[in-house]
Amino acid sequence: MKELVRQYLNNGISRRGLMRGLGAAGLTAAAAKTIVESLSPSPAMAQSATGGGGIRQVTGTGGKLYIEQLKAAGTEFIFFNPSTGDAPIYDALVDMPEIQLIKGVQEGAVVAMADGYARVSGKIGVAQIANVGLPSGMTQLVNSWKDHIPVLLTVAAFSTETTGRDYPQDYDHQEPMVTPITKSFWVAESAAGIADVTRRVIKFGNTPPTGPVFLSIPDDLLRATVTADVYDGRLFNVAMKFRPDRDDVEAIAKQLIEARNPLITAGDEVTLCQAEAEVVELANLLGIPVTTVGGSLGNWSKPYPTRDPQFVGYFVPGGHFSSPVDVHFNIGSQVGEQRMPNAITISMRNDPTGLARSWPIDMPIVANIKLGLADIIAAVKSMATAERLKQIADARSARTRAYTASTAKLRADIVKNVDNNSSITMERLGIELENFLDKETIFVTDCESGRIMDSVMNFGGTDKAFYSTTANILGWAQAAAMGAQLARPNRPVVSAMGDGSAMFGGPQPLWSQARYKAPITNLVVNNRSYNNERNRIWSFTGPQQFNSGKDMTCYNGSPDVDFAKSAAAYGVEGETVTDPSKIQEHLARAKRANIEGRPYLLDIIVDRAGVGAASEWYPPYSIAAKRTRKA
Repeated sequence: MKELVRQYLNNGISRRGLMRGLGAAGLTAAAAKTIVESLSPSPAMAQSATGGGGIRQVTGTGGKLYIEQLKAAGTEFIFFNPSTGDAPIYDALVDMPEIQLIKGVQEGAVVAMADGYARVSGKIGVAQIANVGLPSGMTQLVNSWKDHIPVLLTVAAFSTETTGRDYPQDYDHQEPMVTPITKSFWVAESAAGIADVTRRVIKFGNTPPTGPVFLSIPDDLLRATVTADVYDGRLFNVAMKFRPDRDDVEAIAKQLIEARNPLITAGDEVTLCQAEAEVVELANLLGIPVTTVGGSLGNWSKPYPTRDPQFVGYFVPGGHFSSPVDVHFNIGSQVGEQRMPNAITISMRNDPTGLARSWPIDMPIVANIKLGLADIIAAVKSMATAERLKQIADARSARTRAYTASTAKLRADIVKNVDNNSSITMERLGIELENFLDKETIFVTDCESGRIMDSVMNFGGTDKAFYSTTANILGWAQAAAMGAQLARPNRPVVSAMGDGSAMFGGPQPLWSQARYKAPITNLVVNNRSYNNERNRIWSFTGPQQFNSGKDMTCYNGSPDVDFAKSAAAYGVEGETVTDPSKIQEHLARAKRANIEGRPYLLDIIVDRAGVGAASEWYPPYSIAAKRTRKA
């Protein structure tokens, strides 16, 4: 489908040809029409463009055209690692105070910073890296791709004169290699076309369903001096705020009112469309229990407040609230579309390509989540009196509220009993964080072990904001927290990584935090193990490792990494935390440093848990012992 759209924008096929191609790809006529309309400027925009409004001519290097177009699109930050070929871009930024350069010292960290900024700000994150460093940056771009995060990744390619000559840092097929993990990729073909291709790539990244995009600009084009048009962002930003069909809205409202046992599954498109309040209103209006998808398939956000009375936790097929369901309303979740026995499945998504991709859907609806829910709520209220709606909600909520009360008691019991431990469990750490962190905190984590803390921490609504990834590409959180802090400088930001993740992606992001005085509290949840991988490996394979107690793969001790000392090398203060009774004291010192404008790191030594947790064995080997000559 990406190739069809590219051909259309390059005038290779007509509007009718694009419609036919989208239909052949499996899209409905309505979905195809929506996509085609999103690619074409509205009459108002076309008229504005014809009259010159929002268009200005710029003369300068290709690098200047690139920067001027980013500025016109509203770019505030460029996350970068320097490359010689980018020199004209950096020259153009000398007199451009509107755009701030944020330096990272490794390409993956640069991309993760842009990703974190985009998730929290809702704007496209711009990352600039060397072309030879592209494979390193692509590791983190997978997170952006899977979670539909708008990130522009740009490289200065080798010059057009050297194409195909196999220079030392050059390689063939650079642009197509990003195809599986980008929404689209573009190559600048002339210096005069740099601003226009930049406009196009931003438009693609920002248009829902959003996603990462790639732009390659040969360095000789960046150096050339030309004159070209630069376009204001309003001429190509496509909001895609389209409402569902009125008949579909009424049919959904009727189904939800008349259902015996309805269930809502909420996903990350709720967060992307800023529709949390509408999901809460609909759930409470009709007393419908709400689930989200958890575990390794879970959401990267918390699209529903975790302590709302209608929230019943993670979706479990065949679980307490997933059976018997007669009407399942999935709102903005890919995995949440999975079918339930004897249930009608309704799925409303703002992603027509993902809708009904994994499972067939009885009522697939393409719409902006916020507007679609507002219409459904209005339809529900028009079909039943307030008194009847209250009766429906009260009857349904009795079971839900009994369940949430029991889970609240379970959490209270955990809190009551957790103080007895002399070491730090994940539950204890979660409780201490819940008791300490401000409700405005932005909590950024790629720590899968940290999801255990979900049961004792509150997120969503007026409480803490939660950001993670679904692809679980390690090494994301410390860098993403930097982007989050830039997007929301007045809110406290906490990053949480496992020790394995911290070795994947850290401590390079700490350098950026220190340079730019980012007041972030960095937590390393350190069990000296790939704990979850060991649990899965030992569970999925034969009994040999279990019976022998030999962990062939996942023990990370010997040597034990001192993350606090590592942080100090990057100019960040840190402490090692081992005593559960003193966690609050450590957090308080971190908070004081944050208030004074400094990042801080806590290396928290936590218990390993699960199958084989006690094992510290690993396959021994000594290269020194194998030496036959000691010269």
